[in-house]
Amino acid sequence: MTTVDTHAEPGARVGAHPVPDSGGHAEYRPPVNEDELLLKWIRRARESQKSHYDMADLLAARNRLFGIGVTVVSAVVGTTVFLSLVASSDSPWVRLVVGLVSIAAAVSAALQTFLRYAERAEEHRAAGARYGAVRRRLEAIYARDPGARDGHYVSEVREVLDRLAEDSPSVPPRVFRRTQATLRVAALQERDDMRWE
Repeated sequence: MTTVDTHAEPGARVGAHPVPDSGGHAEYRPPVNEDELLLKWIRRARESQKSHYDMADLLAARNRLFGIGVTVVSAVVGTTVFLSLVASSDSPWVRLVVGLVSIAAAVSAALQTFLRYAERAEEHRAAGARYGAVRRRLEAIYARDPGARDGHYVSEVREVLDRLAEDSPSVPPRVFRRTQATLRVAALQERDDMRWE
């Protein structure tokens, strides 16, 4: 059964020669059979799953750092206010420092709320989990699991992947490229390990 990759570039035909990528990247070769299609979808789902998890980890780390910063600045504000009450209230430098630190604390707290690192990390973690579920389904189909091949699986999985692509938060290109590089290195190490066994 020959199927068409819905994520192929417009105008690409199954079985045709590679289609040049307009972005100057390597040429794209559409899948020519069902197994190739499944392998491409598995790779994409795996890359998406890992990149969403990587993005969730990055955002969670930023949230922790920002939270520590806000806590420290807030503590400094409290201490500075207390010291300004104890020290000479006539000193313009003390009032200036108290004012600047208070502004820094307010701006930091507002930025932490605005940037929503924790919420965004959770969105990426959920997207990674959904891509993982689709990847496992695709792997079962590719492995010819009798329960997975129910006749409409390609269109069903395509719809799920399309919905995931629309609903998932975007991953910055640098994070996605780093994920691809990590997966390539892991695949090469796995291949080398298998060769030595």
